[in-house]
Amino acid sequence: MTETPLRIDIISDVMCPWCIIGYRQLQTALEATGTGHEIHWHPFELNP
Repeated sequence: MTETPLRIDIISDVMCPWCIIGYRQLQTALEATGTGHEIHWHPFELNP
């Protein structure tokens, strides 16, 4: 039986440096656990 990959929706401000830091931490955690995943990006402007 195959596992369904974990779907991760990321709603992120495209200009926010903290969003990139958070994404890198998520990426590291996913690699460490070997979890199958799909990342779906949704842009959001916090301060247009």
